[in-house]
Amino acid sequence: MIYLAIAVIDQMALKKILIITYYWPPSGGGGVQRWLKFAKYLPEFGWEPIVFTPENPEFDLKDDSLTKEVSPELEVIRFPIWEPFGFYKKIFKKGGKLKQGIVIEKTKMSLIDRLSVWIRANLFIPDPRRFWVKPSVEFLVPFIHQHNIDVVVTTGPPHSMHLIGKSLKKKCQVKWVADFRDPWSDWDILEKLGVKGIALSIHRKLERNVLGVSDLVLVASKGIRRSLMAKYDKTEVRVVTNGYDTDDLKGIYADTNEKKFRITHMGLLNELRNPETLWDCLEEICDERPDFQSDLELVLAGMVSSSILDRIQSSQQLSHTLNHLDYISHQEVLEYYLNSSVLLLLLNQTDTAQLIIPGKLFEYLMVNKPVLAIGKRESEVQEILSETEAGEVFNGDDRDQIKQMILIAYDRFRNGDISRSSGNAEKYLRKNLTHELVSILDQLSLSK
Repeated sequence: MIYLAIAVIDQMALKKILIITYYWPPSGGGGVQRWLKFAKYLPEFGWEPIVFTPENPEFDLKDDSLTKEVSPELEVIRFPIWEPFGFYKKIFKKGGKLKQGIVIEKTKMSLIDRLSVWIRANLFIPDPRRFWVKPSVEFLVPFIHQHNIDVVVTTGPPHSMHLIGKSLKKKCQVKWVADFRDPWSDWDILEKLGVKGIALSIHRKLERNVLGVSDLVLVASKGIRRSLMAKYDKTEVRVVTNGYDTDDLKGIYADTNEKKFRITHMGLLNELRNPETLWDCLEEICDERPDFQSDLELVLAGMVSSSILDRIQSSQQLSHTLNHLDYISHQEVLEYYLNSSVLLLLLNQTDTAQLIIPGKLFEYLMVNKPVLAIGKRESEVQEILSETEAGEVFNGDDRDQIKQMILIAYDRFRNGDISRSSGNAEKYLRKNLTHELVSILDQLSLSK
């Protein structure tokens, strides 16, 4: 069901929600999309969003095109932040940042990088943005009182945002929602960082405090909800997934005469997600079908592990098919999605990784192309793909099934049929999801 909002709402009647987020345009990547879209549609349902975000953040990805998503009527407060990344660059004379991609690689880490990772894991808990907590609280306490804020939302990661919410809850007695886009102490990235022992105990203590003090915990997947409730028995954990916005496709068109059988993956592709079986299958098909090799284009965009690039570039069959792009804008990403024959969804193989639903999955549903997912079949991702008839998740060793799906998609490409059956994906529209969120906020604001 599509929910219809009231066209005109008296501005004086709007309830106010303060959104505290580290990621906001021109920050790029998946972390910015969730509350960018909620902020877009909240006014249609009677809520006025106000965004509090760093003025000078050290984020890895920048996408200036996302700034057009921000309504000129939206109040965005940009507050200065100090982060240790600048100190790191000055001391070690690094030209870049200590990116998450460095942390999760097994190879090509220098001694300085390893030391930096150890410091990040053991000294900056829960994350290097912790130094923003105290000054932000000092600024926001009077702001909340002066502007009659009804609800405060903190969204993590970085989970230090929740420490701001915890202090504001105690000082202002305002309703507080802690939003988990990803897990906290169960996040598989912590294991790769080497977080354990005392450091992991501190993470869990902070997580427990956030769940205990917050009025409500919002999560992006049922898996995160099960994880949190199993550990802390917190009853008020509600699920509102991420989704897609068809407005993003305005002005973007598919090529009706696709010349290449394009298999596409956008975003971080590291050793935890390396689909070795897929590369083997593609090589086998190239050997068996020369037409496949000449038609194939393998598009990988974003931060890709050097070991994965070396694997493909050293392949006699695949090297010439690779189209490796650096980070591209969200609009360009959608253009590639629309003009692809198969969309790859590569999932980490760890158990805790199954708690996360990649945000790109919902955009895959929007563009209506077949999805080839490789990870663990028993997962929430598989539930969504089955529900929407969009594709399947295969285990990493399901060689025959992966190969068969590629061949079926390729034969359809050769026959000029590259669409798929459209299942029920409408409930994942950002506007409908905002309606779900508003139902939760309305209940919370009326509670004592």
